[in-house]
Amino acid sequence: MTTKDFAELFSGLRLAYGSYRPNEDNGPGKQKGQYRVVSEDIDDDRLIELWDNHLRGVESLGIVPIREDNSCVWGAIDIDTYPLKHDALVERLVKRNELPFVVARSKSGGAHVFCFVSEPVSASTMQTKLKEIASALGYGTAEIFPKQTKLLLEKGDRGNILNMPYFGGSSSTRYCHNDDGEGILDLDEFITHCKSKQITKRELENLTAKAINTADSDPDLEGSPPCLRSLCVMGFPEGTRNNGLFDLGVFARKKFQDNWERKVEEFNFKYMKPPLGAQEVLTVIRALNNKDYQYKCNDQPIAAFCNSSICRTCDYGVGSSGGMPQFGNLQKQDSTPPIWFLDVEGHRIELTTEELQNQTKFQRRCMDALNFMPPSQKQNNWRNIIQQLLDAVSIIEVPKDVSVEGQFEELLEAFCTERAQAQSRDEILLGKPWTEEGKTYFRLKDLLEYFSRQQFREYGRNHIAARLREMGGDHHFFHIKNKGVTVWYIPEFASQDSGYDLPDMKDEPF
Repeated sequence: MTTKDFAELFSGLRLAYGSYRPNEDNGPGKQKGQYRVVSEDIDDDRLIELWDNHLRGVESLGIVPIREDNSCVWGAIDIDTYPLKHDALVERLVKRNELPFVVARSKSGGAHVFCFVSEPVSASTMQTKLKEIASALGYGTAEIFPKQTKLLLEKGDRGNILNMPYFGGSSSTRYCHNDDGEGILDLDEFITHCKSKQITKRELENLTAKAINTADSDPDLEGSPPCLRSLCVMGFPEGTRNNGLFDLGVFARKKFQDNWERKVEEFNFKYMKPPLGAQEVLTVIRALNNKDYQYKCNDQPIAAFCNSSICRTCDYGVGSSGGMPQFGNLQKQDSTPPIWFLDVEGHRIELTTEELQNQTKFQRRCMDALNFMPPSQKQNNWRNIIQQLLDAVSIIEVPKDVSVEGQFEELLEAFCTERAQAQSRDEILLGKPWTEEGKTYFRLKDLLEYFSRQQFREYGRNHIAARLREMGGDHHFFHIKNKGVTVWYIPEFASQDSGYDLPDMKDEPF
């Protein structure tokens, strides 16, 4: 095994990498900590270094699966069910449904279910297929990687990372399971196992869970939401039959308008094991007689099998305007002001802080970018939705020169060193900076005019004064040509004393 094998298997975006900093250990379940995405051009040597540190347990590595051309060679379903029996998950996915997946333990004790392809496929193809399979098997709320189908690279967007397996090498708790459900601790065996599971683009496009095939064969369910099709095959879990029959009743009212009540009774005997009693069925029918009947998309059992993007295209689904859109993870570019990136139904949108906070402005942004308007929510519900996104926000770190602070310092240095310099103190009155004994003096109004010409208006006068003091500067008073002049000074910027190294140009024949 070489580190290069891991780097090739988990090939991803070369403009950023991720790391995870835990805040506290809260036992099984999602660990509390700070995800960060570091923007960096990653060459081959740097990539090997990152993987080497990961496998040695030095620094945990996260990879963004979507690449610069919006393709990918792997994807994953992030299952956060706790406690989770990984051997049973392998049995269900690999053996019963014959899916070419690789199941690995996540850092929180859940599972990362990987799908590898032998040739690049579009991120959209990978995301759509994994979402379809996850929802059909009851993991509709699981996160799907790649999270984006297209990155806004020119805006600083760097996608979402997934933490890689085998942090710490063969002693890792993030190990993979073979097809018999046994743990694989040998790294060579892991690489071999993953390569044996690689499928072609065509095989990915044709990939499906058995539950989907079986459900599609029932004419009664034609046009129904995918959640109901899957549940009718797999069975409605104990304690969910009343909700399940209600949702089947919503479908029956939409499709069988003239005899929907009889269909509800048929569905009860056909799909509920054991069937609900006559009084319970009557209660469901009475509830459905309410004109305001809708699928209970946020309640079990259908929430776990939800595939909202497919449901909107079904003849008797929620409809093109039904229900809240599905949100992916929120990312924050750590600039001033910050830029937010959010996945809405698999589409990436860029938001200001105000657009994220204000529901009306968020709806308007979705209309501009995605050509649809999410339904309005009660203010408390909207606040809870945004807070849940903020609780799991990942940070995109940006170089200092991209920040407002970095731009200020660059322009200040240019003002003090690159423009015409005063040859005497008197020339300060001409708007020139004057340097003496390690300090550069200038009038604040001249600096403000320079910033204005450079289109830098992020800082006002008081903010600039505060920043100058932070850099070791202060104000001073001079008498120049019998006139009192208030100036500011900062420590002199270092200058380049020697010239630039020039390449040795030798005459060579063409």
